[in-house]
Order: sequence, then structure tokens, then C-alpha cells
Amino acid sequence: MADCPMPNFRRNTEMYIGEPVVGVLAGMVYLYMINSLKFKIPVTAFLIISIIMFFSTWRDIKDTEEKLIDGQTEKAVLLSERIAHGIMVLMLKNRWQDLQTFMESLTKDSEELTGIRIFHPESGVIVASSSRDDIGGSINDRDRDMFSNNIVNEAFLSDINGKRYASKLTVVQNQPICHRCHGSEKEILGVLGIDISLAAIDHSMNEFKKEHLRDAVIGFLLIGGGFLLIIGLLIDRPIRMMIRTIGRIEKGDLSARMDENKKDEFGLVAKSFNSMLVSLDSAKQEVEMCHAEQMQRAAKLASLGEIISGIAHEIKNPLTGISCAVQVLQSELSEGDANKRVTSEILDHIKRLDRTVKDLLNYAKPKPPNFLPLNIDDILNKAVFFVYPEAKKQHVTIDTDVDPDVPDVMMDPDQMQQVFLNLMINAVQAMPDGGELKIKAAASDKVRMHDDVNISELIGSEKAIVIQFKDTGKGIEPEHMDSIFDPFFTKKSKGTGLGLAISRRIAQEHGGEVTVQSEVGRGSTFTIYLPSTT
Repeated sequence: MADCPMPNFRRNTEMYIGEPVVGVLAGMVYLYMINSLKFKIPVTAFLIISIIMFFSTWRDIKDTEEKLIDGQTEKAVLLSERIAHGIMVLMLKNRWQDLQTFMESLTKDSEELTGIRIFHPESGVIVASSSRDDIGGSINDRDRDMFSNNIVNEAFLSDINGKRYASKLTVVQNQPICHRCHGSEKEILGVLGIDISLAAIDHSMNEFKKEHLRDAVIGFLLIGGGFLLIIGLLIDRPIRMMIRTIGRIEKGDLSARMDENKKDEFGLVAKSFNSMLVSLDSAKQEVEMCHAEQMQRAAKLASLGEIISGIAHEIKNPLTGISCAVQVLQSELSEGDANKRVTSEILDHIKRLDRTVKDLLNYAKPKPPNFLPLNIDDILNKAVFFVYPEAKKQHVTIDTDVDPDVPDVMMDPDQMQQVFLNLMINAVQAMPDGGELKIKAAASDKVRMHDDVNISELIGSEKAIVIQFKDTGKGIEPEHMDSIFDPFFTKKSKGTGLGLAISRRIAQEHGGEVTVQSEVGRGSTFTIYLPSTT
């Protein structure tokens, strides 16, 4: 719990609970707008059903109409043959004067047969007709075109004055039996044309279309109503129940739960949602505990800082006086005096105490950094210069590799030098039997990062200057990795345990961060990330 994130409880609550709930609520509101399932499913289903019903009805109407018209054209062919035969019989019996009466009686007795005519094949003059007014006149363009194109063996559809007809032209051949009256010079004596009205069919088709339209509307309404009912029961109702539950959660009631009894997708969603609520409730309790612990810890640290600051000031002045007095005594002793060794030891201990007091004061009341655009290489070389004697004494080699293209960084030179010194001294002390300390500084795009490091998340910047301190020392035990940056934590017999805590605080005040990767027996790598403006 030492590194609990987000000490502010309200911000944690908003992060863990507020954002997901608000997101879900926004999604639910969006569903009930134009793009809601309640709207999209019926409309989509209606469109599909409408398209299917339209094409099905259209095909049914077309098939029925074609069948009825085919029946009328067949009737036209049969009637044409019968009428031609009747005319032939009258001619053979020399009853041509009864021809007019025969044609008029046929059209009078039939509602569908509206016209019979016989015209001359060459001149197109009508020589006989069921309508006396047409006799002597010319045939219409339709009959002339059909005859010219030799369409005399099949019925055809025609449109006369806005009315449709099934018509048929039949050639009256000059058979041998007809030669006694008409001679044998002509092959065709005349052309018989008949018209059968399609008015009855058109009327039937109109009624048929009305019935289909009525049935389609009724079916559409019944199917649409069924869809609305099903959607209301299976989709809308569960969603409304979920929204009510989410409303309770939004008001802070994390004990609310959705109904998991359904065996469909809503049941799965409810189970997942309830599982999320359990996690949120657990996270809330953990955040509250973390917040309480950090508040207690912050209070303790604040009090401890005040105490440390007071004690440090009380110690620092007398310690300075003691140091001066011991130095005076030492100056009066001869080189061979045995007490001179004692005074030197006293002065060493005084220096160590003075460093400890300075660390305590730096941690308790740090001074704000004075930012200047500086080169990493200059600050790093000064820190190496101070550490070099101790490193040489412990047989530790220091290898620095600073990229010449690394840009300047805004930093406080004294504070950043203190960070470098702390990390190098720790590395040297971690290699009592000797070893190697490699220091590398370069832009982030030229350094191979650890897999779990995301610079933008770590320091809030895409570009950074990276300084790595890699030693071959003893390494850090896994159970201590979360505590090494805590104030006063140390495994050394000497030291205050403030070096790493102060180093991280300085790096964070510079907008950066310090991380560590370590393996017991193989060494540690401390990495400083500082934001780059170029």
C-alpha cells in the first residue's frame, strides 16, 4: 500500500466509478435516440418485409396478368379460326349477303368480341365489317403494319383510343373450291381481323391489385405490431430495467444488481455488469483504505518533517562549533601526537553527521529549483569527478556514453548534480568487490526502452532525455523494489535512506521521473527521464 495511486479520494471515485457509469448512461441515452435498437430493428424489419412483400406482390400480379392475357390471346386465335371457317361456309353456300348479319350477331352476342372486319390485302380497304360505318374505309395503321410484317399466325396486343385489345389477323386463302367464283389468279382473297377487348381483364387486375394492396397493408401492420410487441418485451423492457439499475448506481448505490435470470444476451450482459459492480465496490473500498492510509502517512510525514527540521537546525549550529573546536585542537597537535588520529576520526564523524543533517533539511524543506538550459554532459562530468576517487578505491570503473546530439535540458544544476551523485554513490556502494558502472544519456528515440515503460504516460511528454545508470552490483531483492524510493528506507549500515527519495522528488519537480529495473546477483539499472522541448 506504500505506493497507492491517486491520494485524492474524490478523483479516484470519479475515475473508477463515475466515468464508466456516465459512459454507460450516455450510451443508453444514445440508444433511445434515432440510432436506438427500439427504432432500428422495427424500421429495418419493416423495410425488409416491405421489399419482400412488394416484389412478391408485383410478381404475383404480373404472373396473373400474363396468364389472363395469354388466355385472351388464345381465345382470339380460336375465335379467329372459327369466324374464318364460318365465313368460308357462307361463301361456299353462296350466302355472302348473310355475312354482314353474321358478323354483327357475333359482336352483339359477345361482350369481349368488339370488332370483326375483312379488308382487301392489297388496298387495305375494308370490304366487310361488324360496324357498317367502317365499310369502304381503310384499315388502321396497326393492321397495316402487322400484315406488312406478316404477323398473321399469332395474336398480338394493341391499344386503340386508350383501350387495350387482343387482336388477330387471319388470311383467307383462295382455295381451289373458291376458284369458280374468284378465279385462280389471286392467292389471298382477303384478311380477317378481330379485336377482343381486355377491359374485363383490366378491371379484374385493378380489383386484384386493390386486394393485394389491402392484404399487404394489413400484413404489414400485423407484422409491425408483432415486432413492436416482441421488441418491447424482449429488448425495450430489459433495457429500461438496466437503466433504472444504472440510475441507482449513479446515485451511489453500489449494492444495486441487474437481473441475471434471463438466458439470453441480456442475462450475459447483466452477469458481466454485476461482476463489474463487484470489482468497482472492491476498488472503492480499496481506494478508501488507500486514501485513509495515505492521509495518515501524510500527516505523520508532515509532523516528522517539522520535527526533523527543528532538530536539524538545533544540531547543525552546535555541530559546526564542535567541528571548529576540534580543528583548532588538531592544529595545535604535532604530527607524531597520537591524539591527532583521534581528532581526525572525530572530524570524519562530524562530516558524516553534517551530511545527514543536510539530507534531512533538503527532504524536510527543499528549495525550489532554479531552471537553466544546460547540457547533460557538463553536469554528469562534474558528478563523475566527485565520485571517481571512491570508485577507484573500490575497483569500480565508470564508463560514460553521452550522445553528442542530446539537446539542452531546463534544469537546476546543483539539484540535478545531487541526483547524479546519489545514483552513482549507490551504484558504487552496491559493488564492494568491484565492477562496472555504465552511464548512457541520449534522446528517448535512441535508447532501447524496457517493455513496460511508456514515456508519455510516465512524464506526460512524447519526447524525453534518458539517463541510465547500469551497475553490475548485488541487485535489489524483489520484496524491496516497491520501497526503495520511500523516505528513510535503507539496507545499509550507514546512511539515512533519503538519497533515492530526494532524487525522485527532484526529478519529478523537473517534470521527469526515476525508474529502476533490477535482478539479484546481476545488478540494477536506474533510469532518469527528463522532458525534452526539442
